[in-house]
Amino acid sequence: MDSSVYANKDFVAASKRWVNVYCSKDTSHGTERVNDQEMCKLHSTIKCEDHVSCNSEAGGKYFKGTFGAPATVWCMPDGKEIGQKQGGMASKQVIEKMAEAEKAVGPGLDSDSYEFLLEKIGGGDKAANDGKVKEAVEAYSAALKAMGRNPAAKSWVEKAQKGLDRQVELAKSRIEDAMKAKDEGDFAKAKELLKAIQTDFKGQPVAKEADKAMSDVSAAEKTAGKK
Repeated sequence: MDSSVYANKDFVAASKRWVNVYCSKDTSHGTERVNDQEMCKLHSTIKCEDHVSCNSEAGGKYFKGTFGAPATVWCMPDGKEIGQKQGGMASKQVIEKMAEAEKAVGPGLDSDSYEFLLEKIGGGDKAANDGKVKEAVEAYSAALKAMGRNPAAKSWVEKAQKGLDRQVELAKSRIEDAMKAKDEGDFAKAKELLKAIQTDFKGQPVAKEADKAMSDVSAAEKTAGKK
């Protein structure tokens, strides 16, 4: 496509729904320093050798012999070609072509949603590993609340649900420990365990289980005090 397309605000907004691979053997535009690395001056998130390598691989895969530049190819996630266009296109044409390709590919996540899920689920996993239960529960829950009904996020939603389920199972195990402590007359320990669940899982069904267990502990403690 024409180089002016990349800077077009409508294309930039629409392109967040796609994985865009820039291919070019031209390096005359030079480089610029980004975080102590020499990056492509036209596309500062990649190096020039990246787009040169992509150009070599894509050229051999999707074209035979010489081909007109610029050229655009639309593909399935596995690389199977959907269509191509040799010669420049205006932003509107590119967006329309990509919309057609999306019908063949099916629902997908835009880059903002992908980054959101990556942050929340990754953060939830880290918090869980660090023993920060409340942070883990909040992170997994945020992912489920925001993306739970998005068919394109199915695999991510499953990851978030599994992460939350692991924390809930641990909470239920602690409720059992609290009930054992109650039966042994250690009401302070029982309350400590249950209060942590009430705090860490606020708004979750397991917190209501902790509420009920806390009532049982309080009642048992009151009865024991009368003896």
